[in-house]
Formats: sequence, structure tokens, C-alpha cells
Amino acid sequence: MFLRHALLPAAAHKLQLHRPAGAARALGAWLAAAALLACSLPAAAIDSQLIAIMNVNATAFYPISGKEQHVPVLDLVDDPRSRQMQSLDSSASFGGGTATAHFEGRMGLLRATATASFPYCCDALGYRVVQGYTDATVQGRFYDSIAVTGADLAVGTPVSYTVNFSISGELSSPSFEMGGFLTAYGVAEVRLRDMASFAEVNKSWDASRDATGMFSLTLDTFVGRTISLSGMLAVGASVSDYAQLGRSAWADFGHSAGYQLLPSVAGLNTTGASGYDFSAAPVPEPGTWALMAAGLLAVGALHRRRRPR
Repeated sequence: MFLRHALLPAAAHKLQLHRPAGAARALGAWLAAAALLACSLPAAAIDSQLIAIMNVNATAFYPISGKEQHVPVLDLVDDPRSRQMQSLDSSASFGGGTATAHFEGRMGLLRATATASFPYCCDALGYRVVQGYTDATVQGRFYDSIAVTGADLAVGTPVSYTVNFSISGELSSPSFEMGGFLTAYGVAEVRLRDMASFAEVNKSWDASRDATGMFSLTLDTFVGRTISLSGMLAVGASVSDYAQLGRSAWADFGHSAGYQLLPSVAGLNTTGASGYDFSAAPVPEPGTWALMAAGLLAVGALHRRRRPR
């Protein structure tokens, strides 16, 4: 079981990672909105949840002053739809700047992308012609509880579960400029917990320091208990008018953060309260296969054009 009201503040905290100083106003507004939403939620115990929160913001101070900002939320609590792919999109444009955010996810699979762009502050003579910034943040998270039963094992029999966490994606380069005038980040997390003893294994992943790939964690438990599996993926991008290294930034983790659960004894339960079976290896959805095929065709065509004659 999991306390619903505890999730959103944690999500808001995660999205503060690597935030640029120039986006403080937008981040403050987003955190206020998240806090307001969290306060409106009942402190009821839940068995499964899929949630996505995003903030897209385009703010200008000169020659016009104003902004466009959107903070959409997807929140499925104990809802069978969390077993199927859900999506959330948003964009904002103002003062010459644009920010976009995209999320796709279900139990065991999270995807997210964020982009931001803004024109340079000054003309060739150094006179200011525009002032402002854009930023986009996305966080997806799932939580599910799994009863440790099956395989004809008696209650109290020691067993274990291994979670395979795979992550792929990339950041624009450079991904950070001193002063926070340009930034892009991607962070992810996996957590497997015994709900009786509260023993857990977890891993936090950061694109700024860690390589992509697959990581495995094993939790010891006993038949008759309940374990919980949660995953998180958060990405963001921000650019201000004063950025010197580029006019845009992006974080592309639209391929996947995947989570697979394997028991130590064949026949042990791997289906969560949501109804999703975590023993299935995450695979690309049909639309992703189409994009991958198109990409391979494009690479092949480029290779043929470059082939010496």
C-alpha cells in the first residue's frame, strides 16, 4: 500500500534537479501548482498509480512582457488503464521562444522528451533586442504492489525478486552552460521494496554521469508478503536569451525507461495490483517500431549517398 498524498511532493522535488537560475519564476509557479494539487488529494492508501506531471513555459520581458505556461497532469490511481500506454503533450510559445514536452507511459515503461529554444538577446552591435527564457520539464512515475504468492510454496518460504531496469536516451550538447543560461537533464529511478520489513533495493540514474544500459537489483523476501515496484523518469530543458553556447536544448528519452521483474522461483507471482505482469520485457510499441524502421531507412539512404563512386 502507498500513501497517495506523499507522491506529488516527491515528484516536485525531483523536478528541481539541475534547474537553471533563469527559470526560477517558472519553476516556482509549477511547484505551487503541484503543491496545490497535492493538498487536494485525500491521504488514502493506494495499490497502484501512474502519474505524469509537466510544465512548459515561455516568458518574455522585452520588447514585450508576458508569458504562456501550461501544467497538465495525468493521474491514474488504482485504474486498469495504467496497464495501457497513456500520453500527455504540451507546448508554449511567446516572445520568440518555444517549449515543448511529451510523455508516454504505462506500468513498467516510461518515456519523456523536453525541448526549449529562445533567440539571442542582442544584435551584432550588442544592443538588446529581446529578453526572456523558455523551459520544459516532464516527470513520469508508476507504482504497483505485487503479492508474493504462487509456485506452490508455503508461506514464509524465502525467495527473491530481481528487477531489470533499462534506460536509453540522450541530451543535447552542450547540456549545461555556466550560470544556468542553457541546460538539459535526464534522471531516472527504480525502487523495489518489501512492504513488511521495508527492506529495499534502489538505483538513481543521472544522464550527466551515468551510461545508458540495463541495471539489475535483487530483493530478498518471503512468500506471503507484498512487495512494491516503482519507477521514475524526469527530463527537462531550458534556454535563456543570454545563453552563449546555443539557442536550443533538449532531452530525448522517448525510447524508454523499462522495468522488468523476475522471480527466483518459476511460477511466483509477477502481476501487480494494476493487473500488469512485470515479467514481460519492455518492447517498443507499434508506433515506435515504425519510427525505428523509418530511421534505419534514412540512415541507409544517407550511407548510399555518401558512398564513393
